[in-house]
Amino acid sequence: MPRQCPRAASSFPCDNEGVVAETSKWVDISTVVAATAGLWALAFAWVTYVMSVHQQNEDEFQALKSVVDGLRVELDLMKDWTGAGGQGYSKTITLQTASSDWSQPGRLIWKFDIEAISNLTRSPYLYRLRDIVGPFARLNFSVSRLFQLYDEYRSFVNSDPAVFLQARVPESHKSSVLQFNLTMHVNLIGGADSDDPNCLYKTYDAATSALNKFGAELKQRKPPGWFCAGHLVSVMCFASGLFLLYRSFYH
Repeated sequence: MPRQCPRAASSFPCDNEGVVAETSKWVDISTVVAATAGLWALAFAWVTYVMSVHQQNEDEFQALKSVVDGLRVELDLMKDWTGAGGQGYSKTITLQTASSDWSQPGRLIWKFDIEAISNLTRSPYLYRLRDIVGPFARLNFSVSRLFQLYDEYRSFVNSDPAVFLQARVPESHKSSVLQFNLTMHVNLIGGADSDDPNCLYKTYDAATSALNKFGAELKQRKPPGWFCAGHLVSVMCFASGLFLLYRSFYH
């Protein structure tokens, strides 16, 4: 016969051992659930981290592609300036052999934009662009000094508007205009035989070659090798949580 509680009615048996066992069972289950939640939290945290790294690499890749596309557009726009596709302007050209229109003050040359080239060194992805930074920095220098001289040339030409109204341009004025054009074309733009490595012809060629190589090799970065260990630990954490739940409820 079960033992009766001294202060309870005779119809209510007192089974302390059963209450303790039931309480212990629920304590064990809550502990298992908490442990499982912790393991799964670690697993899902790792998955979230991996997804964020993948998205970061994707964003970086698309940004680098945009940089390459912008640089390629500007290279195409300046191509006619540089003498690319031929030998450029040979250093053997003199005042006597120069093109006749180089002495005409009304001759205009339209500038081109180099914003992408100028801002390349400010890119947040400079560490990925290091193979092309040097060639494009030299190209930027070549274009900048050419434009500076061209601005001086236009200021000189426009300093005497009366010249454009004269039937015959004074020889002294034509000679100065010719000298400006000779310096811009032969010295600053240059050609294959130029002695200046920073002439536009050579820096354009170097920058174009560097960009083509960079664009051909550009790929999205892969996660580091140690991510495999993280994947393994994540799977083990998830599987361990399932095992704990199964063992608690079915054994």
